[in-house]
Amino acid sequence: MRILLLSVGAILGVALQATWLAGVNLPGRIIPDLILIMVISYGLLRGPDEGLFFGLAAGLFLDLVAGGAIGVQTLSKTIAGFSAGLLEKTIFKDNLLVPVIAVFVGTLLFESLNVLMYLSFGGNYNYWLLLISAIIPLAFYNAVLAPLVYRLFLKMESFIAERSDNL
Repeated sequence: MRILLLSVGAILGVALQATWLAGVNLPGRIIPDLILIMVISYGLLRGPDEGLFFGLAAGLFLDLVAGGAIGVQTLSKTIAGFSAGLLEKTIFKDNLLVPVIAVFVGTLLFESLNVLMYLSFGGNYNYWLLLISAIIPLAFYNAVLAPLVYRLFLKMESFIAERSDNL
């Protein structure tokens, strides 16, 4: 049940990110990274192992759909899910400030990792310019959406728990 819901969620997340969010005219023409928000949220709720596997699957799906260098999104989302999962035992899961902070910091770290990986593949980027013009605004947009996505994952977890209790 959980795998099915996560698969549908990842597909919907990529579709929303590529269509609806791409059409929203946010300042700076930034498109929030729903998959990163989902991976960090799921890692916070389920721990490093499940965060790692969800990050791996969602990142690979994003790489395959988006094109470009295969593996960049996969690696960064896998590390993001694992890293967020390391916090699972130390956070209060009902506090919506936790995912906001985790997603903000995670976006800064993992988008920086993406840029560094693209640079290693021969990309011609100015990291500091990207940090100021794209990564920091993206971190703010992602942090604003984090409570909504995190809340959906909390509802999914309670739905799965209720269904397993009734069996």
